[in-house]
Amino acid sequence: MVNDTDLAVRAAVDGLGIAYTIEALADPFLRSGQLVRVLEDWSPFSLTGYFSIIPATGEPVVLRALIDMLRAIRGSAPAKGLLEIPFAAD
Repeated sequence: MVNDTDLAVRAAVDGLGIAYTIEALADPFLRSGQLVRVLEDWSPFSLTGYFSIIPATGEPVVLRALIDMLRAIRGSAPAKGLLEIPFAAD
């Protein structure tokens, strides 16, 4: 058990165990055959996109602005009450 994903992947490549990591880190080793997928049936879904953890105390204004900006870039509908860009030139 390690707290570094690169180290976890490296350990798996070296045959020291199983690594639970994002596919992007494991992909080169999967393609080369150095790693193989295990327990694929236990991962029935795939997450795509951006995710954020919102504090229970409320959503900071800057976080809402970032989320709205990312949604605008991706073409998603903005959240209610889209904030104005605080540093935009007049």
